[in-house]
Amino acid sequence: MPRTLIVDDDVYLLQALQKLLGTNGHCCHAVTTAEQARAALETSADEAPFDLVVLDVGLPDLSGFVLCRQLRQRHHLPILLLTARSSSEDQVLGLELGADDYVTKPFDPRELLARIHALLRRASEYTLPAERVRQIDLGEVVLDLDRRDAYRGGRPVHLTDREFELLCLLARHRGQALSSRWIFEVLWGTPADLGFKTLTVHVQRLRRKIEADPQHPRLLLTAR
Repeated sequence: MPRTLIVDDDVYLLQALQKLLGTNGHCCHAVTTAEQARAALETSADEAPFDLVVLDVGLPDLSGFVLCRQLRQRHHLPILLLTARSSSEDQVLGLELGADDYVTKPFDPRELLARIHALLRRASEYTLPAERVRQIDLGEVVLDLDRRDAYRGGRPVHLTDREFELLCLLARHRGQALSSRWIFEVLWGTPADLGFKTLTVHVQRLRRKIEADPQHPRLLLTAR
């Protein structure tokens, strides 16, 4: 049973999300402030860590965007942003700060569940013990499948879950030219028609972390 932390100051929505996720097999813990969210994650880290955070952007004590960045620096788990802001700029900002997915209000409960389950499925698939080779050597960078991170010069680059999935997918197809549409549909599980900007953002973030010179990449190339 996945443990999900829900962070939203709207009490009615919080209750609705708890009911929705609870009836679909989640063990939910709900809080209304950024301070409570940080405390819940720290308290549960050793004994019963959370598997996912559903985070509202509009919190009373701190911007959800700022909290997302803080959580990404300390915790390694999928983060789904939930917000009434629908502009592409806000969506890109959320992804830049480390979110793995973004759902706008009002939302279809079925879509929210599908996105949450997709995040959890991808997170679990990359930690299965069936894979014998637990590292992928890319020369300048080593991808560690157990730690779900990449190392450059022996130092971790601190990949988000989605960045790790993207790099892992590309590494498993090293030397092949993969279409942007195929990459997006494999990783996000939705049609790629409106997702190319999202993929571009993740590629740019990944290059900044693994390339010696992101403006002249040597590992992650674009074939036009």
